[in-house]
Amino acid sequence: MNGTEPLGGSLWLLPGQPCPQNLRSTRPDWVARITRGLPAGRLPATLGSLFSLCGHAHITCAGMAVDAALGRDEPAPAVACAQLARQTLREHLRRIWLDWPRQLAAVPMPEARFDEAGRALAQCPVFAPAEADAAPWLEAQALGMPLASWLNAWERDPVAWLTAWCRQATGFLPQLMRACRPVASATLPAMPPLRVHADADALRTWAARRHIDGAAFARQPQWHGSCAETGVWTRLNQTAPQRLNTPWLRLGARLAEAVRLALPAAPGPAAARCGPAWLNLGALPLAPGEAIAWVEMARGLLMHHVQLEGQGDAARVAACQVIAPTEWNFHADGAVARALERLPKHLTVAGQRQLDALMAAYDPCVPYKQDLQMPHEVAHA
Repeated sequence: MNGTEPLGGSLWLLPGQPCPQNLRSTRPDWVARITRGLPAGRLPATLGSLFSLCGHAHITCAGMAVDAALGRDEPAPAVACAQLARQTLREHLRRIWLDWPRQLAAVPMPEARFDEAGRALAQCPVFAPAEADAAPWLEAQALGMPLASWLNAWERDPVAWLTAWCRQATGFLPQLMRACRPVASATLPAMPPLRVHADADALRTWAARRHIDGAAFARQPQWHGSCAETGVWTRLNQTAPQRLNTPWLRLGARLAEAVRLALPAAPGPAAARCGPAWLNLGALPLAPGEAIAWVEMARGLLMHHVQLEGQGDAARVAACQVIAPTEWNFHADGAVARALERLPKHLTVAGQRQLDALMAAYDPCVPYKQDLQMPHEVAHA
């Protein structure tokens, strides 16, 4: 990392170049150094502070990992599931209201529009201190129709419905989605959806790579020997993720997930279609004092792998690794790197909008830069 890099690092992009020369990450691996020797009970709060952008997900994930490593292998309580759903919905709404207008608009929006969006977002009940129903606000401010009807149509045919809704509905969001479609409809390179948490045996086999790959386990993750991608379209409860194969549809999938999380849980067999049950989270003991935990959070699948020394309240962290969605999606041979190969080397206005739509769809948790000479330190990061 050089002196101009932010503390959390950044992504350096070179559109039109082949993998792996077109994407470099300077994200530092602070976790191992900061957490080694830490009392196990302090790990959740420490990681929540270190990764403040999605701190709630890290707190939940680290807490489950520590509990599982200490032999407290119990299902996540309902309150944790509800809190994860609420915080994930907040994150989706922040991205849609505050980031998408800058990334997806056909022409730059005046600052007054962002101020207006911020004021509208502040009125959303999901940001209130007490529990409140966000559905009426989302219906009025975003969809212009009942949430359940919107979701039913999306599930039947995402392309047809998103096209019809953008054409018929009024308001800033359908207008934004309509404006970005021409630059966000290219089919993305095929990449396996990351669903390693679907099977306990697969998780054990995958976690065993930590002892072989060392630090690369977190910085350059792979599954079944290759890269994978993760996001709102790869949830365990998402059927046919391969249908959502363009940036435009993946932006639609984020909106669809906001709708799901604002709706109450469905009864009976469809319980996981909406509400807190839509998002999967859990933990798996691997050995005495060792466990892996996972959380489906706003940007995709988050995993924490911990090893502890000692028992109970005296336990301390011997090793901790965080494998975040950004490490999967922005792998040097991963989904975004392969999409960058297809962009022109010298971006026109339309090409820049393509890049911005791609980055909005994959939503890295650090800033990105493009068309710059990568410094020596970055090229060897």
